[in-house]
Amino acid sequence: MRMKGLRSALIALALAALSFATAQRSLEIYITGLTEDTMDWFREEAFPAFQESHPDVDLDIITGGWGDFDAAVAGWITTGDGPDIVYLGSEYAATYGDLLTDIDPYIGDWPDLEEYLPAALETATWEGHLRGLPLLMSPRPIFYRSDLAADPSAIPPLTFEDAIAFVEANSEVADGAVQKMGFMDIGGGLFDAQEFIAYVWTAGGELYHEDGSSAFDSDETAQALQFMYDRRRAILPTETTAGLPPMQGPPIASDLVVSGIFPMWNMPPVSDPLWNEIVIAPYPAGPDGEPLIQVFTDWLSVPSYVEDPELAVEFLKFIGSQENALALNEVAGFTPTRQDAWTRIRESSEVWSDMLDMAVEYGRSFSDIRASAELRPLIVEQVNLYLSDQQSLEDTQQFLKEEYDAILEDYGYL
Repeated sequence: MRMKGLRSALIALALAALSFATAQRSLEIYITGLTEDTMDWFREEAFPAFQESHPDVDLDIITGGWGDFDAAVAGWITTGDGPDIVYLGSEYAATYGDLLTDIDPYIGDWPDLEEYLPAALETATWEGHLRGLPLLMSPRPIFYRSDLAADPSAIPPLTFEDAIAFVEANSEVADGAVQKMGFMDIGGGLFDAQEFIAYVWTAGGELYHEDGSSAFDSDETAQALQFMYDRRRAILPTETTAGLPPMQGPPIASDLVVSGIFPMWNMPPVSDPLWNEIVIAPYPAGPDGEPLIQVFTDWLSVPSYVEDPELAVEFLKFIGSQENALALNEVAGFTPTRQDAWTRIRESSEVWSDMLDMAVEYGRSFSDIRASAELRPLIVEQVNLYLSDQQSLEDTQQFLKEEYDAILEDYGYL
């Protein structure tokens, strides 16, 4: 009787040890803005599938809104305590690059990397090394209404000069108010900081000199500013000219806007016949530059505080597989960043097929934006003073240069 009790105790101890050994690792993944359906997909389908090859790993997923995104992520990464995998926006490699794991040793020989859009991989790269893996992307082209254009053969204008001529030919003002806009920007205010950065690039410039200081004093920045000013005056002869009244639905479908930059949620459904009249095109360029389309890519990073980066990268490979890229497209509406996951999307929509073709041909990642949270309000303040005739071009460049260099120095970029 005593031997039987001892044997039972030993078996219980062995089972406890086995249980401990098979659940001693864990991964916590943070992705911003997930719906309950997507959270359920991770918990009920993705995690069990990962555990088939990693039965000793417990997984959990957390999400949050964009309102507290910056504070939450900065808190985790700068204090060294947070989730094992952290979701980042397109411009954050420069902000957190030094605090993220160089995952090249764990993923450099992964053959699937060849399937990823180069512009997407560029987003997750800092100082020549991958710091994470792209998860989803959003190309942001210009859309043109060929049926409303005064001269459809002028679409797409690919130079600054032709773009201003197009906007002039397709804008109308009467009784001190805009009646028709040749161009509308993404916010409807005729200025967007991210679009301004794109025109610095299409003018052939960059945001930084080789020494890391701001290049807002460059000729290319001057060209971008002058282009945005001339385009604004082609629509608003003066700052007292009233804009279009508020409109319901996508602006491009109003018959009052001939071209513009809009997110796909503010465009007609891709099944709408209006798309037969909509041309997708890149941003125009300066004399020494090339047209481009900005590609915004959200990605999953591995902070340097993670104790088992190899395991975290194993999950990145798993969730970045072709099969899961397709699943996340269906469940969450994510646009895959790997091109071998585009077949079904191309077959389902000619609009998306054209959009993806344009991203491949003209795509440039919106990345390496240093101290981005401080840069955006600086650009908005200074450039709007120039566009509204309250400040000269020269003063605008000087203030942008001086103030951004000070920010770069404060944050250790200089």
